[in-house]
Amino acid sequence: MPKFGKNLWIIKPGENTNRGCGIQVSKELDHIKGLIQNVNVNGTRRSYIIQKYIEKPLLYKNRKFDIRTFTMMCTINGNLQGYWYSDGYFRTSCREFTLKNVSNRFVHLTNDAVQKKLDDYGKFESGNKLSYQEFQKYLDSMKIDCDLVKTVIPKMKALAQDSMRAVSRKLDPYRRAFSFEIFGYDFMIDEDLDPWMIEANTNPCFELSSPYLARLIPAMVENALK
Repeated sequence: MPKFGKNLWIIKPGENTNRGCGIQVSKELDHIKGLIQNVNVNGTRRSYIIQKYIEKPLLYKNRKFDIRTFTMMCTINGNLQGYWYSDGYFRTSCREFTLKNVSNRFVHLTNDAVQKKLDDYGKFESGNKLSYQEFQKYLDSMKIDCDLVKTVIPKMKALAQDSMRAVSRKLDPYRRAFSFEIFGYDFMIDEDLDPWMIEANTNPCFELSSPYLARLIPAMVENALK
């Protein structure tokens, strides 16, 4: 388990929460209660996800990052099958990580829609993106004994597999003859080099916001269709 030294939580709306909309970090119970009081929107009841905040994440040059990976689930003749795409990418923050100001979204949220609002977006990494290979070079340069592909990625894959099994009876209850959907899975790594699944996203972003993604995303979609 990561060393949760502080009472920090991340609050996410259960609906319409893509692009970092409505996500906040808080350490006060009354503040959290206030955030979830507005439960009715257009006559419908809203849901919220409250997660324990990873307070001691592994950092990249003193900045927070997360990892976007892709999975695909297919129904073929009524049989549900899941697939893991072998490549993914790191999303970095423009601001150095600190817990002194939990309200600074630029520190705590690595979503493109958030980071793009900063003038130094893309200053440190093209499009605030890194490949697995680039991150491994950083680990090696910092003398961090970790083989990302051999030790961390398999754990992430196992977490994704567990999530697929958990929803297998609900995702396609009518078991259509032929269907597929691509999901974007987000992970973080704590300072002990353990990966944590943050969320699974329908309709993940396919924007080609860096030269690396201009190669990765089309190849991933082409392989999905194949």
